[in-house]
Amino acid sequence: MTKKIQLNDEQWKTLQALREATAKRSPTDSIKVSNRLRSNGFVAFDPRGSIVLTDQGLSRLSQGR
Repeated sequence: MTKKIQLNDEQWKTLQALREATAKRSPTDSIKVSNRLRSNGFVAFDPRGSIVLTDQGLSRLSQGR
């Protein structure tokens, strides 16, 4: 289980936006991601340079707000 790191509203909404964009196969380039989300392993860059939600990010979303 992923440690439940406290996220502020903006960080939480960013994770949700990335999940929705991925589900719709929409580009994620316009979504602003904080360094904190990257440093905690919730998001990463794919080989094309697009922002993607990691398995750890999905796990954190499943824990709820």
